[in-house]
Amino acid sequence: MEHIAAIMMLVGCTQGNIECRELPAPAIGFETAEECQELLQPSIDSVRGGSRIVYGKCTAVDPALFIEDATITWDVTPSGELDVQVKFEDPSLPVVVAEKADRKAILSN
Repeated sequence: MEHIAAIMMLVGCTQGNIECRELPAPAIGFETAEECQELLQPSIDSVRGGSRIVYGKCTAVDPALFIEDATITWDVTPSGELDVQVKFEDPSLPVVVAEKADRKAILSN
């Protein structure tokens, strides 16, 4: 099984930091943070044509947690830096499923 130690996030903006969107990275994850850093600038250069400004960042992740569900959020700060947060879902929290139909509501944990 491949261990993931870093992810790459690329974000392109049209004007300033107003209209920004995620851009495709060359890989979902990288085995080392160094590998991600080596490919960061070439990846930024390869997607630069479609956006006026491109931000990129490699973010380290705990390889032991990467198999869990994660939420990745990003924001371009007022100082022009890409802030990337990776939050792993706590598997011990209960999952609640609700259904409303012509029958009684069903709740499940």
